[in-house]
Amino acid sequence: MIHYTCDRCKRQINPDSQTRFIVQIDIQTATNDLEPEFEDEVDHLNELHQVLEGMHEPIVVTDEEAETSHHGRYDLCPECHRQFMKNPLGREAVLALGFSNN
Repeated sequence: MIHYTCDRCKRQINPDSQTRFIVQIDIQTATNDLEPEFEDEVDHLNELHQVLEGMHEPIVVTDEEAETSHHGRYDLCPECHRQFMKNPLGREAVLALGFSNN
């Protein structure tokens, strides 16, 4: 039997009685490549051909890419999923108490 553990709280997840959530994160460096102004200018068949041709080439990750990209897959229990959905970036909650300037 496969055992699942929440990657956030380290609790066991029982797939028979609990929902297991998978979070996939793909971080890449933003580029300044401009998208074509009109969709008609894109040759989709040519792009597909290039992708298929590239599938046979080995993937080489440069040092720069290793520092600026991340691909991750994480299991979450229902409680950690709820917490993640409330605050996916993990920012600390800022209290907005409207005190006057006395």
